[in-house]
Amino acid sequence: MTQKPNIILFMVDQLTSFVLKSYGGTVCKTPNIDALAKRGTVFENAYCPYPLCAPSRFGMMSGRLPSRIGAYDNGAEFTASTPTFAHYLRANGYYTCISGKMHFVGPDQFHGFEERLTTEIYPADMSWTPEADFRDYNKDEERAYTFGVSTIDTVRDAGPVARSMQIDYDEDVIHHAVRELYTRARGTDDRPFMMTVSLTHPHDPYVITREYWDLYADEDIDAPQVPHTPVEERDAHSQSLYYHYGQDKCELSDKDYRNARRGYYGMISYIDDLFGRLMRALNDSGFSENTVVVFASDHGDMIGERGMWFKKTLFNPAIQVPLLIAHPDQDPRRVVVPVSLLDIFPTLLDIAGIEEDAIKTPLDGRNLMPTLRGELLTGPVFAEHIDGGTSAPRVCVRDGDKKLVISRAYPTQLFDLAADPLEQTNIAGQGDTDEARLTQLAEETWPLDTLLNDVITSQVARKLIDTALSTGREELWDFTPRPLTHNTKYVRRGDTFPTVERRGYLPYKDKGPHHEL
Repeated sequence: MTQKPNIILFMVDQLTSFVLKSYGGTVCKTPNIDALAKRGTVFENAYCPYPLCAPSRFGMMSGRLPSRIGAYDNGAEFTASTPTFAHYLRANGYYTCISGKMHFVGPDQFHGFEERLTTEIYPADMSWTPEADFRDYNKDEERAYTFGVSTIDTVRDAGPVARSMQIDYDEDVIHHAVRELYTRARGTDDRPFMMTVSLTHPHDPYVITREYWDLYADEDIDAPQVPHTPVEERDAHSQSLYYHYGQDKCELSDKDYRNARRGYYGMISYIDDLFGRLMRALNDSGFSENTVVVFASDHGDMIGERGMWFKKTLFNPAIQVPLLIAHPDQDPRRVVVPVSLLDIFPTLLDIAGIEEDAIKTPLDGRNLMPTLRGELLTGPVFAEHIDGGTSAPRVCVRDGDKKLVISRAYPTQLFDLAADPLEQTNIAGQGDTDEARLTQLAEETWPLDTLLNDVITSQVARKLIDTALSTGREELWDFTPRPLTHNTKYVRRGDTFPTVERRGYLPYKDKGPHHEL
């Protein structure tokens, strides 16, 4: 490859890795994702930095642990002074654009992207800031409703629908992304591009159109690998989440479990089709041979494992995510060593030819490009959970096969994933030689004695700001795409036929059968 490659980062929301065929799943029908995995690098143990949308995405874009940049929850501002991979790529000659969700909170709705093709699906203000002081969280007390929190009702809602808000949004996202590829192919801007395409599926509620619901029959749906655990037998934090999501007020049947998982699989097949549409446009526009494609999710979903749903836990189904990188110059391979979404920042910069000494930002992520060439990667990965259903921050370190979770409010958990991949046996305090080392690493990484106060201080301030900004004349931060005024893509005064019609032609760039998607 003689010129800088284009980059497409395809993001989905709340997709756990273990359901995909490339990660050992047996039910999901995803031919387009499978094809990408076949020609790319599959990271078998990829982790998100935080099992919640906004903090995980902010961490990925900045290459830093969310708590280091104040990204404590879904109502936290992503500050304009935080450098992102989009800033670096743009400063180094890339055209950067985004179609879809990135959950930006605050007045800066670009964060280095030159162009936004769609609005956000969620609010850009601080209205989703949680109740500030959760130090006295009591699982049995009636909790005030917090905006932006999933509830167990969405599990019972699972089933086919003719339309949903999320379908409306994702159709818009793909439409604009596909059109942007064709526009660039027909245009004169010869800069390499970095396009982020970010869907909101397969986030709950677990509903999808009948076309995708009918791809699966009831008998096709697998049961959770770890069966329902009675709430009194769960670890202390899982008990907190049980009440946080309202499971104590909504008893679920086996049919509810099956329907929700069926809806989840249907949504995954839907995003697979949307991904296929984008890959066909990439091929037909002539960009496929010089484009690196990255596929990832911001976090996972418990989808009934252990009787748990959604996220905000540090069990693997909620924090282990798919990460696939297909680079035209690299052979397919599988990487077993744990990696993180934080690694995407330095990896994209390496792909773009940006030298390491040009990176002025402190990073918690590592460059993954050596692994694409078959080189070994060592070292731990980190994850954290601070917001909602918890009395104090919980942090996670995985190094090799050992995974440690510690908190100032909950008992320590340690799992040997080689012997216990489903995390059913907590071996903390039983003399494992790695426990002290991983504990020290966690204590050095997070200021656990002061972090909770920092979070509460931030949330109190943001609650005040949100109240003030919603009083009197409101100035909304939500981004609205520019209207199609003065659009030169269509026929306007002075245009002559057939010149104006031919202007819109984009001949197929390939000379034979379509490139394998």
